Amino acid sequence: MEQQCTAPAEGPGITDEVGERFSMAAPGGSVQALLFDLDGTLVDTREANYLAYRDAFAESGHELTIEQFATTWGRDSRDFIPDLLPGIGSSGVDVIRAAKSRLYAEQLHRTTANEALIAFLRLVAPSHRTALVSTAKSGNGRQILAAHGLTELFDVVVWGDEVVRSKPDPEGYLRALELLGADARASLAFEDSETGRQAALAAGLLVLEVPHF
Repeated sequence: MEQQCTAPAEGPGITDEVGERFSMAAPGGSVQALLFDLDGTLVDTREANYLAYRDAFAESGHELTIEQFATTWGRDSRDFIPDLLPGIGSSGVDVIRAAKSRLYAEQLHRTTANEALIAFLRLVAPSHRTALVSTAKSGNGRQILAAHGLTELFDVVVWGDEVVRSKPDPEGYLRALELLGADARASLAFEDSETGRQAALAAGLLVLEVPHF
């Protein structure tokens, strides 16, 4: 049965509330591992991602509106670029993806950390196995982690360009669980998007929905 609840967006009680909800939902109430999404969950990157993609599209002679971009949130660009630009072909997709990766560094100052959730992560990381499972390309993702001081908080990181099938496919989460040596039934995923929630649920994880912050 799918299990999902909403994590508190802020406040000092996040640790107690997460523990209480997990104890009610998971066998034995013992948390083995905590798995986090990045974009929109730990760090708000919507504006930075949109501006980088907008400029990357423009370099290839295409327009990307904010309304169009809003429909892509949580999806891998390998999937949504062909949907937005039918007939573009794989080489055209690769050109836009490469341009976006190059342009993204210019927009890092527009990202905002989820301070409450990151404080929780810092608190539990020393005593729990932790993983980051993101659709972001590894280059851009590492830039975000470094910019917000998150690099050392994860035992395992699975990037979007390290899997064959991106969210909503559970491949990334299943790989992270395997590397962590953790049981999905005794682990938690933190996600903000429907695409990410579907991936985590398909991997057998309890999912805590992170509200926009």
